Amino acid sequence: MRKIEAMIPPESLGNVSEALLQAKISAFRASDVTLFDAGNPKGRYRGAEYAVGRELVKLELVLPDQEVESAVEAIRLGIEDAREGAEVLVAPVFDSIHLSPSRRKPIR
Repeated sequence: MRKIEAMIPPESLGNVSEALLQAKISAFRASDVTLFDAGNPKGRYRGAEYAVGRELVKLELVLPDQEVESAVEAIRLGIEDAREGAEVLVAPVFDSIHLSPSRRKPIR
C-alpha cells in the first residue's frame, strides 16, 4: 500500500475529484492548508512585516500499489488548467488500521 499526498491549487479540487472518480478512486481526504516558504511575498500591516502564505488543498489517499499510477495521472489531469502546479508525494504504508472503541480491524 502507498499513501499519496498532493498539494493542489484550491480551484483544481473539483477537476481533480472528477478525474479520481473516473479512475475508480472514490475515497480521499481534502484539507485546506497554507504554504509558507521563502518565495512567498511579504505583507505589511500597521508597519509590521509578516509572511503571506499560499492557500492550497492537501489531498490524502491510501491505495494499493497497483492503483498509485492511475491516481497520480488523475491528479495531473485534474490540474491541467490550473495556473500553478502541484506537489505529489508517494510513501509506503506498512499498516492501515481502523480503530473503534470495541475493535481493531485492517482497512484493506
